[in-house]
Amino acid sequence: MVKNREKPEISDQIGHRQRLKARFARQGLNGWPDYEILELLLGYAIPRRDVKPLAKELLRNFETIKRVLDAPSERLQEIAGMGSQSAQFLKLCRELLVLYLEVPDRQRQIVTSPEQIGEICRARLEGLAEEQFLVLFLDNRHRLIASEVIHRGTVDMSVVYPREVLSRALLHRAAAILVAHNHPGGSLTPSADDLKITQELKSAAATLGIRLLDHLIVAGCQVVSLKESGNL
Repeated sequence: MVKNREKPEISDQIGHRQRLKARFARQGLNGWPDYEILELLLGYAIPRRDVKPLAKELLRNFETIKRVLDAPSERLQEIAGMGSQSAQFLKLCRELLVLYLEVPDRQRQIVTSPEQIGEICRARLEGLAEEQFLVLFLDNRHRLIASEVIHRGTVDMSVVYPREVLSRALLHRAAAILVAHNHPGGSLTPSADDLKITQELKSAAATLGIRLLDHLIVAGCQVVSLKESGNL
């Protein structure tokens, strides 16, 4: 008797999910409420369960899809129904978005304007709950070779970052570097440590013939350049 009651529920869920996919195929996401977008997305990570309640609960906790994708995996798993696999799937979706946004810059190859640099760094660092230190490695024509997050979380930057940054720069045979990190608290004002690491990294890079072009701080959707503010 239990099996007979479950089969219609499973069938209804599968039918509903197929209707969502068919609707997306017809019209994209135009006009969709946020919970249905999350519901469609979660359906690929959780294939045999009704994920509408989970989608709504995620939005109740994080308010927007962007904040859901920005949330740390550990925080996502605090929500009932979110396991490690589904949390990892959402983090994968965010990383794919970052790569997608970076592709045009790699196709153009040459990184020049402050606006272009700011957009690359903002795409990687905006909305993150923990501090991350990003490095862009460039050749002598300012063409982007690679970008890497060197460190996550607050540490003694003056000890760790110059060594790690420059070892990666030598590995990539970079002629110049751009660095950026985020302020999860939202302040655009560089700290004393930010200014210290900038000068130490600039001096250390110069001894290896590598130029530090700028150090950017990302806070929310805003970006400040230490070079433009006279701190480089």
